[in-house]
Amino acid sequence: MAGSWSYLAPDSSSQSEVKEQGSRFIAHMAPAASPGEAMAFIESLRKRYHDATHHCWAYRIGWGEELEFRFSDDGEPSHTAGEPIYRSLEERGVSDACLVVVRYFGGVKLGTGGLARAYRGAARQALDDALLATRVLTEAWDISLPYGAQGSLRHAAAGLGVNLGEQTFGEEVTIVARVPREVSEAFGRRLARLREEWKGAVTWKSK
Repeated sequence: MAGSWSYLAPDSSSQSEVKEQGSRFIAHMAPAASPGEAMAFIESLRKRYHDATHHCWAYRIGWGEELEFRFSDDGEPSHTAGEPIYRSLEERGVSDACLVVVRYFGGVKLGTGGLARAYRGAARQALDDALLATRVLTEAWDISLPYGAQGSLRHAAAGLGVNLGEQTFGEEVTIVARVPREVSEAFGRRLARLREEWKGAVTWKSK
């Protein structure tokens, strides 16, 4: 579930389709780690569905202050396509994703309200069908400490869900930690106590 410290992201691509008074709305969602990846995905669908009436889309990348997003109506009336797609992602707390809804016009005009409902419905169906995974927001910390302090560090890290990764060995050990932002203050307090125990020999900084 999405929250202040985590969000949902697609694990793989998904596809769904809804029909409204003869028009087909084909939704595709894919992971996107950057705006460039999102735009490449959109372009691939433009080529695949080259005969479609519209290719409307939205993407969300990152979270919080680092969030990047865009959406497009691709010729549909303003606010009837791209924004409903985007709001569907936002409502579910989904990011690192690009969602495209391809429309084949069926001969019946739906009106602005009908269009917005159709695009929103197609987007929500794609989200319902997708495999979504939780992404936990983390920070990278470099921790330097004496060899003898490693056990205490690992115990503190395990208790807070901190991942200890790459290690460099010299006069002391330097470890790269991935610290969930939700526990960064608590982990900092654990490190401060460890530094006191080792008379200042434990140091850390975020990258």
